[in-house]
Amino acid sequence: MSVLVDAGALRTWSADVFVRLGLPEGDADLVADSLVEADLRGVGSHGVQRMTTYARALRSGAIAARPDVRVVQDSGWAAVVDGGNGMGQVAAQFANRLALERAAAGGHGAVAVRNSGHCGAMAYYAMQAAAARAIGFAVTNAGINMMPTGGTVKLVGNNPMAYAVPTGRETPIVLDMATSVVAGGKLDVARLKGESIPLGWALDESGQPTTDPVAARRGALLPLGGPKGYGLAVILDVLSGVLAGGRFGAGLGEPGSSHFFEVYQIEAFTPYEAFLERIGALVDQLHACPPAEGSAGVILPGELEFRLRRGRLADGLPLEDTLIEELRALAGETGAPPLEAVSG
Repeated sequence: MSVLVDAGALRTWSADVFVRLGLPEGDADLVADSLVEADLRGVGSHGVQRMTTYARALRSGAIAARPDVRVVQDSGWAAVVDGGNGMGQVAAQFANRLALERAAAGGHGAVAVRNSGHCGAMAYYAMQAAAARAIGFAVTNAGINMMPTGGTVKLVGNNPMAYAVPTGRETPIVLDMATSVVAGGKLDVARLKGESIPLGWALDESGQPTTDPVAARRGALLPLGGPKGYGLAVILDVLSGVLAGGRFGAGLGEPGSSHFFEVYQIEAFTPYEAFLERIGALVDQLHACPPAEGSAGVILPGELEFRLRRGRLADGLPLEDTLIEELRALAGETGAPPLEAVSG
């Protein structure tokens, strides 16, 4: 059963919880915004269900509430940032803004991040480039949760990536995907709902296909497209982990992760208005494609999420009642006011 919550109220409440957990107000606002935006876009695996995990890490000291985020190598268009073992969103936003600044100055910027934490949905960062008349690319590596193709031991993260492309229309093109069949957080969503997962998502500890999300969390996610997803995950680990001097491969069993952000300023390649004309033609061609039987028509990457966001801002954001209970327990632990529902 789901409960409707006002997105603005959820954002304010979440930020208050993070302040009570020791984050500076600006950092708390950033983390809360990234989580609520993921929920609005239908990416519950990276939404407020992450808060209890974050809270545990902050309380134990596994994540620093006030990290020293700084540039440790600067090559002009490229840089490396140390996240100070803090909240991933804080280091990621610092690095993404730096990449945007370098691209605005010289047409291209790329920033790798090490010594960071889970930073939420990658579209959150890539879309900032699209809003700045640029193409954004964002990558992070994840915990070890996939087996390499042909292997029997987990050594690879289901490392996600996102691209965002401006279109001059209401909806940019936004591709946000993990390199596993589904994001690992979807197992947690299924657990919260008390639902099974489809066969083909994951294996249990013995390497057998499973429909149990708890067994799948103890086992391994399956790579998207078999060896293709595995290969892409390795390349993304190179960009975000190896290149940054951060954790990668087997080292991802430890707390923390690494990220990579790249921005291409469109006007470094072609006049922006000319680009919008051409990208608009591509969008129109795809929308005009005759629909397959049973299909409502062709949509571009990101359009479904933008429709969800618009509706949830107007009508309320649905959260599972089990998640509401978790969040209310977190409120009690931190001294925050209880989270109020719009309707149940």
